[in-house]
Amino acid sequence: MRARRVGPLRWVAGLAAVMLIVAGCGSGATPAAGGGGSAPGGVRTIKIALGATTAASIPLWVGIDKGIFAKHNLDVQMITLSGTKAPPALASGSVQISDSGISDLAGAIVAGSPITIVGTTYPFQFFRMYGKKGMTSPSQLAGKTIAASSAGSASDTAIESAMAASGLQRGKDYQVTFIGDNGARSAALEQGVVDAIIVSPPTAQLVEQKGFPDIADLISDKAPYGYSSFGVLKSWAADNRAELVDFLSAYAEAVDASRTDTQAASAAATKNLNLTDPAVVADVLKVSVAVMPAFPSTDVATVAATTKLSQNPAVVKADPSSLIDNSFVDEAKKKGTAGGS
Repeated sequence: MRARRVGPLRWVAGLAAVMLIVAGCGSGATPAAGGGGSAPGGVRTIKIALGATTAASIPLWVGIDKGIFAKHNLDVQMITLSGTKAPPALASGSVQISDSGISDLAGAIVAGSPITIVGTTYPFQFFRMYGKKGMTSPSQLAGKTIAASSAGSASDTAIESAMAASGLQRGKDYQVTFIGDNGARSAALEQGVVDAIIVSPPTAQLVEQKGFPDIADLISDKAPYGYSSFGVLKSWAADNRAELVDFLSAYAEAVDASRTDTQAASAAATKNLNLTDPAVVADVLKVSVAVMPAFPSTDVATVAATTKLSQNPAVVKADPSSLIDNSFVDEAKKKGTAGGS
């Protein structure tokens, strides 16, 4: 069964729910839609909604911990709104950036949200599929159920890649159910609620440690895919261009720091991803910050490779170039703040 397109009225209803969630998660007054707000001394606040709790956020945590954002007079704060809940939070002004998959952001855009993608921080597949113990292949999922985050999310669209060689068709030969963040999917597999899950590091490593078989490794192939991207309201970006460029410059520094300061990156992963095994931490860094671009330009081909996997016909038909704006990253590059590329 193909997911239905989310129309404008449903998108607005979802936005109202997200506003309530963000209001409960944030601290202090909610900023107006025009900007992130300024603290005394000219510090600019940028709130980021994370679409998932994964290793792709390590540079953001390192940037906060090492004072890199603060050096640029930025107070970066993050909350988690899993799956497709993050992009609608932009319209409320409760957050200024949605760190989400291209599929999530594209879904919001085609539903009428005035969002644009200004950077893709992890431009490859960042998922592995795990099945019940004893499974060895996705072809064994005939008549079974796979868990993803939410309809139209990055994990949802990645299932198409994971199942491509199985010969099985979604909705006919297997079903997809939506149960939330990586942790919820892991618990569902452990409890036998579902037959397979698709998850990102570090959940992938933790699930494997518990003896569940990796039946589709999309990470090793590094296939083009917009796993993690920065989305912003076009109006906010236009009104706060210097702030956004400064953020992207600082982000580039944070990526460089995550690569060169292993202690800081390991500490950020340990604290924010609740990891305790040094071997897991090392593997997580190897598949995340080691391959993430400092300046996260978005390639049109990456957008196309992502949107073609969507269950939403409007996303599939969307012109990839209409979804992105690389001018902010290009300006950050010209500033030459970071030493990486």
